[in-house]
Amino acid sequence: MIANSGRAKKFIYTLHGNHHHYPRDKQRLFMPPVPSLILSSAIFGLMYLAMRQYTFMFFPGFLFGYLMYGTMHYAIHAWNPPFKWMKGLWRNHHLHHYKNEHNGYGVSSTIWDHAFGTMFDLKKEKEDKEKVKELMFEKKEK
Repeated sequence: MIANSGRAKKFIYTLHGNHHHYPRDKQRLFMPPVPSLILSSAIFGLMYLAMRQYTFMFFPGFLFGYLMYGTMHYAIHAWNPPFKWMKGLWRNHHLHHYKNEHNGYGVSSTIWDHAFGTMFDLKKEKEDKEKVKELMFEKKEK
């Protein structure tokens, strides 16, 4: 999303831009609580206008999906991929951060990156292990 006004730029920065400036900050992986509540209330209202009582069945699924997305996003920043088949997903997101933030939007799946042509060519992209380390959380020494 590209904003023109100062107020809109601040709003977008609060929602997501600060995460790009501080990708290692665990506090910036989920949207802040107040904007989350405002946005989810608006989504609930729109769903209710469209679906009436069925919203009470669909909205919990929407919230669960967002929590799964957030959990996956946390995992990508915190750990190495637990399975070899997930490495592409991790790399796609890391490239989104340190190569080009206009590609590689997928966090829990790369399906939409393939569909919209925003997927990185993972065979051509070289892995920059130092950049990836910069994106991962610091491990605390015991």
